[in-house]
Amino acid sequence: MDTAACSPRQEGLEHPSFFAVRAGRPTLLAVKHAAPLGSPMHLLLRSLVVPAFLVAVPSFAQNTAPLASVPLDVASKEHIAAVLGLAKLEAPRVATAVAAIVKRADTFDQKRRGRFFPMGPMLRQAARGATGHPALLLLEPVIFPERFVRPQSPSAQVALRAGLLEAAGNFKDDLAAPVYRAILANGVEFFELRAAAEALGKLGLDADVTWLAKLATSPGNKQDAVIAGLGSCRHPVAARALMAVAASKPDTARAKRVAQSLGTMGSAWALETLDKPAAEMASLRSQTARAALTLFISTEGEARDAASDALMAIDAPETPALIAAEMAHASPPGQTALAALRTRFDHNPTRVAR
Repeated sequence: MDTAACSPRQEGLEHPSFFAVRAGRPTLLAVKHAAPLGSPMHLLLRSLVVPAFLVAVPSFAQNTAPLASVPLDVASKEHIAAVLGLAKLEAPRVATAVAAIVKRADTFDQKRRGRFFPMGPMLRQAARGATGHPALLLLEPVIFPERFVRPQSPSAQVALRAGLLEAAGNFKDDLAAPVYRAILANGVEFFELRAAAEALGKLGLDADVTWLAKLATSPGNKQDAVIAGLGSCRHPVAARALMAVAASKPDTARAKRVAQSLGTMGSAWALETLDKPAAEMASLRSQTARAALTLFISTEGEARDAASDALMAIDAPETPALIAAEMAHASPPGQTALAALRTRFDHNPTRVAR
């Protein structure tokens, strides 16, 4: 889960920052305490481990609860129910695994190190390689919660539902779009909203992207969650929305979320894997780099560090020229900061590793 402040403690849901590389994986502490040593669940978790320092923990108060159920229209719910029946026949292993994880959500929650237990990685692993509509199987506990054992712990409820949405979003199934839309329209819980925004953004449907961009740039209780999830929507409209927020002189917490989403959206690593025109990808990197530099110049401390990290992840070739242009009219302290940024960019560790 992304936050206003980072800590070396383990969190529950994947973090959109460059350093987490969208891993969203359990740490060694989570594995140690989640399942008996040598058990199948322990081996599954152990295979997903990343170091604890790569994961961030929320520091802000979050007093809202996830939706008890998703308020879908009758037609969408009936259609999804019909497809779900076929999906269970095609991928019974996924349906069984999802039900088992849901049933043990409270147990996992008791073993957490940090605020939430990472449900998402287990759920993604449960559906890995499945054909048909595994996204709907992952969303069944969200759409039809009455079919499952409901977690009693509030933190387990949040971690489970957001994890289900995150895992489902990876499959980019258009049939799941009504679920994401309903959550964004009616939900209030930050991590659930963020996961729904991320999943809907991955689908990249024009009308949805326009809506997400409006939510990201409009004051309200959904704005920060949508900003945090918008990095996975690699679309010019989404990029312009983040650029607008970056230029609005956001506070430190929001600036960090914007920077993290910019680093995800424009990530040179991620864009190399997409089957899109080179010119479109270059434009996206340019847009996100300019926005990240705007944040770097207008912020200090942790927000400026996050903007610097985003610039490293994006690694846009025009970055040195952009920095030079800003140097020409920066204050002496600003010139010093920009010079240090240029030095870091020249030795960009992400470029060396690629």
